[in-house]
Formats: sequence, structure tokens, C-alpha cells
Amino acid sequence: MQSEVSGYFNEPFLKKNRVVYRQYQNNIIKKCIGRNSLVVLPTGLGKTIIGILLIGKALEKYSKSKIIILAPTRPLVSQHKASCEAFLNIDSNLITSFTGKISPEKRILLFNNSKIIVSTPQVIKNDVERGRYDLKHVSLIIFDEAHRTRGNYAYCFISTEYLNTCKDPLVLGLTASPGKSYFHIQQLCDNLFIENVIFKTYEDKDVKQYIYDIDMYLEFVDLPIKVLELSAIWYNLFEKFLRFFIEKKLIPPNKRYYSKLDFLGISRDLTLSLRYNNGYLPELSEEEYQNALYFQSPRIIDLVKENSLNIESIYSYSSSCISLLHGKDLLESQNISLFETFLEKLEYKSGHDILSAKRIINSDHYKFIKNIFEQDNRDNYLHSKIEKLFSIITEEIEEFLNNKIIVFTQYREMAELLKVKLKERFGTRLSVEKFIGQSTKINDIGFSQYQQGEIIKQFKAGAIDILVATSVAEEGLDIPNIDAIIFYEPVPSEIRLIQRRGRTGRHAPGRCYLLIARGTIDIPFYKAAERKEMAMNSVLSDSKQLDLCDVVNREQICFKVVSNKISELDLIKNYKERRKREKELLANRSIEEIISELDNFVQSNEFKKLKDSGVTFYSDVIGLDKLKLKTSILKLKGNQEEKKKNKKMTERKIYLNHNVKTLIRIAKTYSVDGKMSLSDFKEFAEEEDIIEKKFYAHFNQACYLGYLKRSTKEVHFIKDYD
Repeated sequence: MQSEVSGYFNEPFLKKNRVVYRQYQNNIIKKCIGRNSLVVLPTGLGKTIIGILLIGKALEKYSKSKIIILAPTRPLVSQHKASCEAFLNIDSNLITSFTGKISPEKRILLFNNSKIIVSTPQVIKNDVERGRYDLKHVSLIIFDEAHRTRGNYAYCFISTEYLNTCKDPLVLGLTASPGKSYFHIQQLCDNLFIENVIFKTYEDKDVKQYIYDIDMYLEFVDLPIKVLELSAIWYNLFEKFLRFFIEKKLIPPNKRYYSKLDFLGISRDLTLSLRYNNGYLPELSEEEYQNALYFQSPRIIDLVKENSLNIESIYSYSSSCISLLHGKDLLESQNISLFETFLEKLEYKSGHDILSAKRIINSDHYKFIKNIFEQDNRDNYLHSKIEKLFSIITEEIEEFLNNKIIVFTQYREMAELLKVKLKERFGTRLSVEKFIGQSTKINDIGFSQYQQGEIIKQFKAGAIDILVATSVAEEGLDIPNIDAIIFYEPVPSEIRLIQRRGRTGRHAPGRCYLLIARGTIDIPFYKAAERKEMAMNSVLSDSKQLDLCDVVNREQICFKVVSNKISELDLIKNYKERRKREKELLANRSIEEIISELDNFVQSNEFKKLKDSGVTFYSDVIGLDKLKLKTSILKLKGNQEEKKKNKKMTERKIYLNHNVKTLIRIAKTYSVDGKMSLSDFKEFAEEEDIIEKKFYAHFNQACYLGYLKRSTKEVHFIKDYD
């Protein structure tokens, strides 16, 4: 049960009586001071406030320093900026947010003149790589939704750069769910140089008094008879194609359950093996290659060689089976309308001679299903979950007097359908709206950041009663005061389960309903998410089993006195010269990375083993050292001044042509019926760093040459450059 307000955090850099005191937040902050920390808190326990409190502590220590807050999406960036302005006792002009839409020279000026910078990580990464500013005077970097710190994601680069640049670095990673296993959590800790893991649950003593209970209800439904009959016909076609794999011993005949992962695994294994055996993956050892395979004994490539199998047929049949299983999932866990849309896409692919789709379309099973659709009433196929959804919402309104509900669904098309159905049922009593992300598809407009913000405002104000949301509402967005959450389907991800569930129970007892169709993919998906969450909690509850960072050397940050702040005019003037050097800076950075990798290899056990086995390295023969290596790479990169002078005009021409081609390619890829809006076209161009004067110069050339055509608000694709 949540306690009454017992006070506030009132410290030098916090606004008076704004941040409500919570004991567990104070306990967390004490542990975070001076140590790189990963804070794992369920959604609703105030990860944002933890960040605000640590910003205050960092500025107390270094009042002249800068703070960077990183968030994966622009709506989250806007939200963090608003939180800083609301809670921190700092001039709002010193709090700024970065996006790729702000020109690089303007970002340099803002970075130099700001105290707190909130940004998506890609923008900071691009600027730091190009030497536009550095991180040496940054006393704290906050990585929101820190579970994204893996692979090539920009968080990894920024954390490494920060630890190498700043003398007294402090990292705060915030997440509700760091990963499903020890490996994923360890990887996250390694990438952020974490020294300290703090994990809180709703059951902790210092947390319990501040939260309400969340009751979880599993609502099972049976599929309509008509849907079961349709599913049986569809699955029978899958079994027919499955025989292709069983006869060739590519997949076991006695598996209890076949999933899309099995056929994705076959295709992926085949691709990996072909690339590895043909020398395209020299960095992969035999052991790493073997571990990367989905089917390790026997290996798919060995079966192909032994039985002289046709590789193209394997890829094609795998694609057919994946399509059939995906269609089955849509039919059984979503609704007939999504299944029909999927069939239309298959017909489109078949019309473009894609064999995997053609094989399905030409089957008797498919023709039989299409014949059923032509004769039968769609109401007979309406999914049972929709009626159950109506029942739950009615109960929430009448018994709990609750009219603020979020319905989560995985698909945008389903969100639109549920919005329509709910309006039909509750239109006079309740206001219903959908909440989806920004578009990445040409045939799906999506919601802009502004639209998302307006919908959240209306929902908070009570103008909207039911929000039908996709995954965009799961991560980080501040959507408070929700008493009931309904999952239209289970998700197999522990991260998404935790994020969805945490939207309720913040200010009153909450209820979470999970709709599950018996005998469908819903069952294994729910069990998978539950299993992953349990595995995650077992690792976090005993963080001693993690190998945390213990080599962060810290010294006092020195701030040089700058007599005159750089003016905007000087910056823009100097920036023209700076742009010429950015490619060289990037080249030098990659050279250092290559040398570092070679250094690590020379010190590795693998290198010693190879040397002991009599392997002679070319570098030993010619006496290649770092200086020679650097010179050689610079030559390869065309970095010599003489070469630059001789080829200046050629390089300019190639650069221009590349941008024109990129604009033509954007129009070709994203246009619908040969046209797209000018605003969308400019947005895609910005992602390719074609902006402002550069954009108009190259766009005009593409139009002049007859590849594109411009009208008042639209761009028309005329022809390709090939």
C-alpha cells in the first residue's frame, strides 16, 4: 500500500518540494555515488527520478561539468527533457535535447553552452566520432532502457569512448529488464563497465509501502469451430511441406511442436555454413562456428553434402513453412482479418514469381480456403478474444468504476480493428483511441512524435478512456494512473511482459488481464516469458555470480578556464573548415581500432598457440610495426595530401553522384504508386545526412536529370539510375 507523502528530496540542484521522498530511491542513490551502476527497477518505481537525483549529486561534485542523458527514441528524449526542467533547479536554457534534425554546427554550439544534454545515442555517437566535441568534461552519462546495450548499438560505442576519455566517469544504466539469462546480463554489464548492480522488486521491504498490488488474471478462450476447421486445413498444407524436410532428414519426424524458429534455423545454418566454408568469415574459429549453429548434430550442411540436396529448394521450402506457421498464428491468436491480409500479401508475392508463395497459392488447400471465404459470413470467424475483451471492459466500468484502460496488442492492424470494435460496442459511453509508433513502412502512415504526445496528453486529462496500443507504449513513456491493463496476446519476451505489466498499480490497486487462446501459440509464448523472467530474477537476486568491472581508475576532472565563449558566427565559419577534416578523423579512429585489435590478438592465447605450432606471420617477416601499419592504412584510405590535391575534383563528383543516387533510391523504395510526400522524403534524406543546401542541390539535380519530379507537396519517382 502506498504511504502518504512523508517529505521531499530538497538538495542544491533540485527544485524545492518537487521530488517526493521515497526511502528505496534514497537507498539506491547512496549505492550509485562514485560507481558505475545498473539499476533494475520494475516499471512504475521511478527510474526517471533515480536519474534526476544522481544528476543532482553529480553537479554537486562538479558544478562546471555536463550531464548526458541517452534514450532510444525521440518521444523518450522529449520526456526526459521535460522531467529535467520540472525537477532540476537549473536554468531551462541550459537543458537541451539533440536530434538528427538539428544541424551539426548547431549541435556543437548547443553542447558547448549547455549543462544537460538529452539525446538519442546515434546523434552523440556520430558527433563524437567526427571530433565535434568530446566527453572529458561529462561527469555522468545516463543510459535509459539500458538493455539495448549490445551488439553494434550506439550505447556500446559511447560507454567505451566515455571511459577512455573522462578522468572521473560515472555511468548509470536504467532498465526494468536487463535480459533473459546470465549471458545477456553479463554482456550488458561488460558493455557499460558496470561495477554495481542494484535490483529492486515490488516485494522488497523498502519498496512495498510505496506501491499497490497488481492482480494477474489469465483469461482463457476457446477458438470458434469455424476457425478451428480453417486452421486444420491450413496446418494440413504445412504438414505436406514438412514431409520435404523429414524425408531428407533435415528435421526430426517426432517433434512435439514445430515452430518458425526451426525453419529459420535451417536457412540460417545453411547460409552461415556456406559463408564459413567459402572463407567469408575468417574471424570465426571452428568452435565459434559450431556454437553458432542452430542444428549442431547433425549439421545441415553435412546432410546437404551427403545427400546431394538442392540448396535453393531448402531455402524455398523453409520460406513456405515459415509463412504457413505465421499465417496459423495470425488466424489462431489474432483475428480472421489479419489472416486475410496475410493471404493478400502471399498473392502479391506469388504474382511476382516468388516460388515459396506460389507453392502455397497454387495448392488445393489454399483454393478451398478462398472458396470458403467467398461463401461464408465473416462474423462466424470473429475471434473469441474480442468478446472476452468486451466482457472485461464492461466489468471494469461497472464493478471497479474504472474508465482508464490500456489494451496492448502486437500488430498495428489489430490495434485499428480493436479500436473500431470497441467504438461500436462502447462508443456512446467511452472514448477509444489507438496509440502506435512512427512509420517505417511505405503503406503504413503511423503516428508522428507530435501525434503521440497529443494522445498521451488527452489520455492523462481523461479525454480518452481506452488506449489500444502497440509496443510503442511499452518502453519508458510516462502514462500514469492506469488501473487495468489488457494483453490481447502473450508476448514471449520477458522485457515486454515486465514493461506492459508495470503500466498499472502505480496509484491504486491494478489489474492485469492476459487473453490466451487454448491450443495455440499463446500458451508457449506465455510460458516462455514467465520462464525468462524467473531466470533473470535468479541472476539479479544474486549479483555476486556476475563478473563486474573492477578496473575503473578515477582522478579529479580538471576544467580549464575559457576566457571567451565561442560565438555562433565563428563556429559556423570554422565548421566549414572542420567538415574537411572529419573524414580524416574517422579514418584515424578506425586505424586505432585496427591496431588495437591486432595488439589484442598478438597477446592472445590463440596467437601463442599458432606461433608454437610453427605458423609464421607475415608481420614477423617484414618487421611490420605500428608506424608502418598506420602509414600503409593511410595510403589505402587515400589520406595523403598529394593524392587529395590530384583527385579533388573526382572525389567531389563521386560524392555528388552518390547523394543523387541515394535520393533516387529513397523515392524508389518508399513511394506508393510512384509518389510520396515531400516531408517524408526529406526525413528519409536526413537519415542519410543529406540535409539543407546539400539536399536541395542534389534533389534539384535528380529532377533536372529526369529521375525525379517535384510538385508542391509531393515527390514523384520517374525512373531508376541503373
